Amino acid sequence: MNCAEARLLLDRGITPGSTPPERAALGFHLAGCAECRAYRAASEHDLLQSLLLQSHPAPAPKRPDSVHAHAPVSPQVAATPPRQRRKLRTVAAHAMWYIGLSALAALALLVVGTVGWALLTGMQIHRNVQAMIIPTVTPPPTFLPATATSLPPTTIIAPTSVPATFTPLPPTASPVPTALPATPTPNAPPARAPVTVLLLGSDQRPDEADPARTDAIIVARIDPQRQRVALLSLPRDLWVTIPGYGETRINAAHVWGEIYKDPAGGIGLAQKTVSNLLNIPIDYTVYINFQGFIGAIDALGGVPVDVEKELYDDHFPTMDYGYTVAHFLPGRQQMDGETALMYSRIRHPDSDFARMRRQQAVLIGVLTSLREHNVLQNLQQLEDVTSALRDYVKTDLPEERILGFTWALRNVQMTQIEHYFLDVDMITFGVGDDRWAEVAQPDALEQLAQQLLGE
Repeated sequence: MNCAEARLLLDRGITPGSTPPERAALGFHLAGCAECRAYRAASEHDLLQSLLLQSHPAPAPKRPDSVHAHAPVSPQVAATPPRQRRKLRTVAAHAMWYIGLSALAALALLVVGTVGWALLTGMQIHRNVQAMIIPTVTPPPTFLPATATSLPPTTIIAPTSVPATFTPLPPTASPVPTALPATPTPNAPPARAPVTVLLLGSDQRPDEADPARTDAIIVARIDPQRQRVALLSLPRDLWVTIPGYGETRINAAHVWGEIYKDPAGGIGLAQKTVSNLLNIPIDYTVYINFQGFIGAIDALGGVPVDVEKELYDDHFPTMDYGYTVAHFLPGRQQMDGETALMYSRIRHPDSDFARMRRQQAVLIGVLTSLREHNVLQNLQQLEDVTSALRDYVKTDLPEERILGFTWALRNVQMTQIEHYFLDVDMITFGVGDDRWAEVAQPDALEQLAQQLLGE
């Protein structure tokens, strides 16, 4: 919503609120626009002055005595001297005026209090979202040539950790492009244009300060014009080339970007890695850790998830590096944050490939809960969700795009969302000494990228 649209609503007497949608959109705009807040305050002042003037009208002209002669008069009033009767009428008129003024003042306080709450809530939401947004330094994607060769085995880095003595490869050591300097991203896609967003879920625990691996990697294609959403999950152990650094598992790209101070940062390096892997541009990235995941789902009141089959793991790793029993029965369940995180992480009963499906199922549960609670129009709950996320989410998505996506896709049905996976029949196992590293089969990634883009 722009300033002209907001002021048109204000002129019509529309106030910020949770419903209908135009009131919610007005609240978000006022929270971020000081000029429109001042415009609204001036309009309310003029309206209040007008109402006060109307509440104290000019006295009506006196009627002729002949008219008064026919009006019934009570014995008490008839016995009252004329001067006292005029005084009583004056006192009564002032009393009625003060009563009316008090009622008007109470109404004004109620309106101002309600609007003030909405504005304060909207500004807090704005501050929460701004706290999540990181400076955009990711350069335009640079895709690998189709004939690029892999690095020799001697350059392979341990898949789950980085040696302290490791240094990035020089530009001449490999056909892999070096890390690009920090430059602003080109103009963002138009509001209704399709965009590709990388979703990263890290395994960082509450007491960990070091960079964490990203064990949930989902690429989302969002097309507001076609009302289309598609999700592609990539396994965390997929063997990839990290631009400028070498080869390792894909879940280490974020770690390397943070440890070696890549100009794009850990999130930016992960974005470049996935972009080169799929040979498609990625517009934005969203990174969230365990605490943000739990807090957001709890703020929503839980999420509905369809559990396809019974799962049992008596050695499930906990936040404090211990173990517990994880047990899920089949059927639709309402999960709180901790339960949904457990369901997203459990893999011992089957595999990492089945876990990718569970992660997408939980994501669908989050979207379902957002819709059922109408969170975009519920300012208080939206504040709760953004407050839970602000310290645990990092993204380069502009604030207006976050709200724009939610609004543009409000009518998309969950059953219409497309699901894609780099599955077990699309990979081979083993790279050098790492027998569990996963290598995508020829053309598998290209086919999935085309499906993701809707081609």
